[in-house]
Amino acid sequence: MTISGWLFDAYTLGDRMVFWVITENGKAVRLEDSWTHSFYVAADDKSDLESIVRDNHFEKFVRSFEFVSKHETIMDYKKSEILKITLQDSQQSAFLASTIRRMGNFGQFRLYNVDLLPAQTYFYEKEIFPLGFCAVESSNGRLTWNLTDDIWSTDYRLPDFTSIHIDINPKKEGKIAEFTDRIDSISIKRDKEKFEIKSESELDIINELVSTVSSIDPDFVFTTDGDSFGFPYLLHRAKENSIELFLSREKVALRPPRHEGSSYFCYGRVYFTPAKVELLGRIHLDRENCTVFRRSGLHGLYEIARVCRMPLHTAFRASIGRCLSSLQFYHATLDEILVPWKPDEAEHIKTLEELFIADRGGLILVPKIGVHEKVAEFDFAALFPNIMQKRNVSAETIRCSCCPDSGDRVPELGVHVCNRRMGIVGRSLDIVIKKRARYKKLKKAAIDPRLHEIYEDRQGEYKWIGVTSFGYLGYNNAKFGRIDSHQAVCAYDRQILLKAVRIAENHGFKILHGIVDSLWVQKDDATLADYLKLREEIEKVTGFDLSFEGEYKWIAFIHSKNSDWIPVPNRYFGVFADGSIKVRGLETRRHDTPPFFAKVQSEILRIMARGNTVDEVKALLPTVEKTFQKYASKLEKGELPIEELVFTKQTSKASAEYQNRNTIENSALNQLLKEGRDLKAGEILQYVVTGYNRKKVRSMPVELLNEKVVYDAKWYIEKLAEVCNSVTEPFGQEMEINTAV
Repeated sequence: MTISGWLFDAYTLGDRMVFWVITENGKAVRLEDSWTHSFYVAADDKSDLESIVRDNHFEKFVRSFEFVSKHETIMDYKKSEILKITLQDSQQSAFLASTIRRMGNFGQFRLYNVDLLPAQTYFYEKEIFPLGFCAVESSNGRLTWNLTDDIWSTDYRLPDFTSIHIDINPKKEGKIAEFTDRIDSISIKRDKEKFEIKSESELDIINELVSTVSSIDPDFVFTTDGDSFGFPYLLHRAKENSIELFLSREKVALRPPRHEGSSYFCYGRVYFTPAKVELLGRIHLDRENCTVFRRSGLHGLYEIARVCRMPLHTAFRASIGRCLSSLQFYHATLDEILVPWKPDEAEHIKTLEELFIADRGGLILVPKIGVHEKVAEFDFAALFPNIMQKRNVSAETIRCSCCPDSGDRVPELGVHVCNRRMGIVGRSLDIVIKKRARYKKLKKAAIDPRLHEIYEDRQGEYKWIGVTSFGYLGYNNAKFGRIDSHQAVCAYDRQILLKAVRIAENHGFKILHGIVDSLWVQKDDATLADYLKLREEIEKVTGFDLSFEGEYKWIAFIHSKNSDWIPVPNRYFGVFADGSIKVRGLETRRHDTPPFFAKVQSEILRIMARGNTVDEVKALLPTVEKTFQKYASKLEKGELPIEELVFTKQTSKASAEYQNRNTIENSALNQLLKEGRDLKAGEILQYVVTGYNRKKVRSMPVELLNEKVVYDAKWYIEKLAEVCNSVTEPFGQEMEINTAV
């Protein structure tokens, strides 16, 4: 039997891999392959590995043992003899690996490919990917895949998916919904249709939900909080009614997640990921807890799943680092390199002097505080990913053992770079860099607004992979990371930006600011030809593409809020010659800013953008002042919807761990605690300020808002003045509060 269609879903069931393929007529077809996950064990003495094979305790867990030749680590130039263990049940990988590790002394057994998701391993081995169009032949319990799609394609077709959105409405007995609350109703939306399921019998509601979902047979099931509350609540209510919940295409009951959600630390912030609830054969997407979906929409998700070879359920909830890792694991599989279970590649030992030179970031030039006219901005395109690819920077290539006499040397550090093999990082980033460039070109040429949006979503995900790729080199849990390669990228960056600075100065330009991969220059009476000539020479000397972003009519580099003479490199705003506005570091760009503040600041910037010079902007400041007073008056009169005044904060620790309760955030957290809602570290807190003084701070979490809640007008007006002053103060004016509140 041969089935043609798009590979939609993949998961393990015991000793089988199960797949769902959507055919061109929209039918979902279930296929099975008698395949299970394998992991690998290495040891210095082969007799230690043979002792594992002889151990009778493993018979019920292991399908087969086999000695194979693999590169044990990414650093190894030669292959080693490794024990391959193929499991009876793919889900037993971590358990069996832990058992083997405990059999010997510390480090006696080294384990690999243990925690790779079985579906991803299958994709790597079979050279297939989600949403790839293929012809699948099923024979004697095994599948043969004939892929007719191309991972490099930018105009690939997709099925016409069937989607529904489920809203579960509890009959709240308190202010916040609890698992003990009975179901009031469930609504299901499909396109423009809406089904309302309501009954006095909770059992009838659940049964009708199951029946409706089965009848519609959707590919995607969207929820607003399905992972964090909706589905766990629904499972609890089903249990209370002594029934099981069948919402998957697979005829198995839905089960609660095995693990609770987790908090993790990334780039200076704490994030929380709720435990995912998967529907086998369908894709459940929680809009509220899917970061990638909020950032790049469905087409960004499709692209990332295809290129990184990750099941849709996994890709939708994965961090960008995890997506990048999957790309690297794929290339490791092609090169027969094993993926360590517990990465242990340590930094090369350095002297204090070497460490002082190496342990620095990219080059940052102190910006000249103030407002400047006729300033040009240049940006290196995806500089860090391009450095890794063009300079072959990877964990195994910096100070490699195979070619210590290599002539390729890292600037300042002097360490050699391998010239015998391309690093796994560079090869993984090749498709990221090239496909992003293609999508950016397609976006510019697109006439159809829908296509423009699709290309933007797709290239946006590649941008974030590129950004993350640099940090991942130095991440201690990265399977193929090493701090030496992270330091090498920074050294190359400093050299490249410094070369650009010297070239600009030789062309008569004054350097106003420079930060890692961007440069702001100024020159009296400079023309477009001057800028393009400068770009051409910098590209020629450095070997990296440089983008001329445009000439600003004026740009303001802002000082620190705590000091008038300390500049802040990443806080600035300006207006290009075409009237477009660029803002970095201000309230309108911050995710925690209430929508009202962002709206007012954006409106003020649009007024100021009419001015072509500093003097013209100053002449517009009375209009800015009137705008501020107009919105301050609205605040004073209570005319604003309270939803526009909501602050959004990401908690850095669990609610109960906050010691000082006399703050705005803690006031809201304390009220949630009283209602039984304990936020985990990294979860989102939203609140409105209802009263503020030094002795007593009052705020109200959005979950407890009602028509009687009144915001603190005086406090909000003062904050509005601060927001407006962020952009008017560089021009010498601050807002005066004239209200009587």
